[in-house]
Amino acid sequence: MDKQGRQRLLIGSYAGMALSMFLIVYAIRFPMDGEISNNLSILGTILYIFTFAVGAGPVTGLIIPELSSSRTRGKIMAFSFSIHWVFNFLVGLFFLELVQKFGVAPVYGSFGAVSLLAAAFACLFIVETKGRSLEEIEMSLNPKFQGKRNSE
Repeated sequence: MDKQGRQRLLIGSYAGMALSMFLIVYAIRFPMDGEISNNLSILGTILYIFTFAVGAGPVTGLIIPELSSSRTRGKIMAFSFSIHWVFNFLVGLFFLELVQKFGVAPVYGSFGAVSLLAAAFACLFIVETKGRSLEEIEMSLNPKFQGKRNSE
């Protein structure tokens, strides 16, 4: 994470997750020889696991506290991981119903679309924190500090 940078890892991870979901959708929507479609689905699943493990999984747990102020860091972490687990639970709870109602390809396609949105969000809104201390990050994100710094 310190070599590649958090933002770069998040963008690559979410883009890879989207690609893997779209690969599975392609294998389902445009079936080829049975073995090729099966292999594409397996490749998509493995690619999803790998790209999540390289970026979105670990970096999210690191960047949230880095971008939080020291006063609110604990509360923000508790809130963000609570939201994470609530949505994780909801996906697990409703996944099979969604697949039965809409089919596998549209559900995986929507997961891929959400991953693309996450990549765009990371590209546009996530601040790179590589090589910076928590204090430096907090000061750079605090508009009051920047106003004092510019007036000096």
